[in-house]
Amino acid sequence: MLENNKAQQWFKGLDTIRFICALIVLLSHVFTHPNYEKSLNSDFAKSLAQLLKVSFNGTAAVIVFFILSGFLIHFTSKTQVIDIKKFYLRRFVRILAPLFVVYLLGYKYGHPEKAVLWSLICELFYYFLYPFMLGIKQSWDIKFLFSFVVSFLIIISFASSDIHSLILQSPADYHGYYWQLGPLLTWVIGLPCWLLGVIIAENINKKMQIQPKKLFFLRILVFLTAVLLNFLKTEYLLSFILSMNFFALLSYYWLRLEIIYFRNKTPIYLLELLGKSSYSLYIIHPLVIVIISQFLSLDNKNAILIIVITITLSHIFYLLIEKPAHNLAKRFANAL
Repeated sequence: MLENNKAQQWFKGLDTIRFICALIVLLSHVFTHPNYEKSLNSDFAKSLAQLLKVSFNGTAAVIVFFILSGFLIHFTSKTQVIDIKKFYLRRFVRILAPLFVVYLLGYKYGHPEKAVLWSLICELFYYFLYPFMLGIKQSWDIKFLFSFVVSFLIIISFASSDIHSLILQSPADYHGYYWQLGPLLTWVIGLPCWLLGVIIAENINKKMQIQPKKLFFLRILVFLTAVLLNFLKTEYLLSFILSMNFFALLSYYWLRLEIIYFRNKTPIYLLELLGKSSYSLYIIHPLVIVIISQFLSLDNKNAILIIVITITLSHIFYLLIEKPAHNLAKRFANAL
């Protein structure tokens, strides 16, 4: 993904963040899985399950992914997209080749990977549009504000049932999900989040001193805000389609500090290593959970084991499928 060692030094820590986000998505799917809820047979287990269910906000983690994606794409390409065919080829192959393998593997099991497909469709839209947005002479701040307004107008026009549910506190016709408008509109809803990453890349060269205590506080604040929004979605009908773009503003501020902070700090090696396979973990974990749950009861006793197995298999998938797909994308692009 990075073009030289200098750039790699610059991006220290991002793989750690990506792994944590992918892990949160995994945990959110484990602790909301129907088989997990069926396994609960005591009041303590049910109380623990409720706590775990609200503690991991997978949609918030995807929003962070969007911001990181916008940052990485723009930082490596903001001067110009020299060859648009090469730009498309490298990014589309890297996403679609591993996804196609997961599609084949998931055929027998009803394609559980569909649970995460919505965000990948959004990413493909952003990659496709980026060269055109790059050619628009308006500042990225203006592009972000325009996209935010458009997103807001679409939400109030097509997700009015969730607005009514929030106001009336009535669950009738309540959806709650960020992707409820389908693939043709969800990418528009999420575009402001992706553009926040572009804005980080635009301004990242500005010198800035990061106080570790402030960054630690921000990390806690972002996590607790995600937990609170998860709770409000369920208990007070505050839909993710109404809250997540505002959560992105907080995440933007936090990620900007993280990127600058890790310029001079060494992240934990294991987390950086696992972060390399974060995309594999993201796309393959729904299938792995389905397969493993046929052999292991998905309950509190086995949850940690299932999570460890899933992370291990996803890293193997990265080494066997995703990493070769990266190299294949490079070769195809260079062949042009």
